[in-house]
Amino acid sequence: MVLPVENLEHLLALARAGDRAARETLLAECRPFVARVTAGFCRRHLEWGLDDELSIAFIAFNEAIDRYQESRQVPFLAFARLMIKSRVTDYLRKEGRMAARRVGSLNGDGEDIYVNPVESSLAWQDYLAREAAREREEEIKDYAGLLAEFQISFADLVRCAPRHQDARNILLEVAHRLAAEESLFQCLMKTKKLPLKELSVLTGVHRKTLERGRKYIIAIALLWRHCQDFLYLCHYLKPALKEIEAK
Repeated sequence: MVLPVENLEHLLALARAGDRAARETLLAECRPFVARVTAGFCRRHLEWGLDDELSIAFIAFNEAIDRYQESRQVPFLAFARLMIKSRVTDYLRKEGRMAARRVGSLNGDGEDIYVNPVESSLAWQDYLAREAAREREEEIKDYAGLLAEFQISFADLVRCAPRHQDARNILLEVAHRLAAEESLFQCLMKTKKLPLKELSVLTGVHRKTLERGRKYIIAIALLWRHCQDFLYLCHYLKPALKEIEAK
């Protein structure tokens, strides 16, 4: 699971303002994220202190803290992931170990790992826009596949989404509790059914309410549980998640 949204954004804001302690905390908390992204991109197990790819990725994440611009409408962790993939791509190309891949690079010729952000600003903006669009499309496709395992479609979500804010907040809270409760979530994944009785006891929400909102609860719980896989989609839930975390 990634850092809670509020804590992540708070640490990011402090780090960007020059708070060294906040930066160190953010870097430490996000080491697993960096390792996961890098290992997935390299398609092999990596170990800190042994594999240079992790060091390159960690430096890229640290730089992402300073280069991030919220106005681009790309979640910070998604932006950091793009930075990591670009820098690791450059490193592997320089080492002669990079096969042909879809993911591009900040640096067109691959000669240098680090790129002057002024000289490459246009190339970077193009890279960011292209890769962010591609990642969004992949997320939607992967999420649709995950929902299909529960016999849920996007059309179903449009039909079953609560129209009233109060009702929606109740189901969002239930979904958040479900995603956080290991035993109940594993039950959901195993049976592909909502554990109505247990969830009603845990949340105090009437079983009939849970039954009516079953598809919505499952869909949101899957997003929150797999937030690192669906960074763009989870970004749209940020306001609701902030409100829940504040309770």
